[in-house]
Order: sequence, then structure tokens, then C-alpha cells
Amino acid sequence: MYAKLSQRIGTQVRAARHRAGLSQAQVAEAIHVPTLVLSRLERGRLLPSLPTLVDLCGVLRISVDLLLSGEGLACPAPEGAGR
Repeated sequence: MYAKLSQRIGTQVRAARHRAGLSQAQVAEAIHVPTLVLSRLERGRLLPSLPTLVDLCGVLRISVDLLLSGEGLACPAPEGAGR
């Protein structure tokens, strides 16, 4: 269950970040975590703490329940988006 949840959250965070047109470095700086932490989170290797999840949603301008449900977020990002 942990692996599925972390994978789903990571996929949704990456999709929301791409939609917002932000790089990993920009988001990581905004939520005060190293870029490596955000990278691990997006790859489903790490679950965010509740405060980090709330901060992520604020930066990405999405609700926590939308992020957790994944409704309408995960879609292919345009080539080169967020880089």
C-alpha cells in the first residue's frame, strides 16, 4: 500500500508541477527541501510529510484532496516542460 500511495502522489506532483511550468529546483526551493528530496518524491520513492504535502499543494495551486485522488492531473507533460 505504501508503494502504491507514494507512486500515485509522485505522479500527481510531477504532473501538477509540469502544468504549473515549474522546475524541480523552483518547487524544492519554495517548499524548503533539497531538489533531491523532491526528485525522490516524484519518482515514488518517498512519501511527503503532511506539512510538506500542504506546502506542495500551495505552491502547485491544487488541493490536497485533488492531489491524493489524482483526478485530472496525471497527463503527459509537453516535451521539455519544467526544465
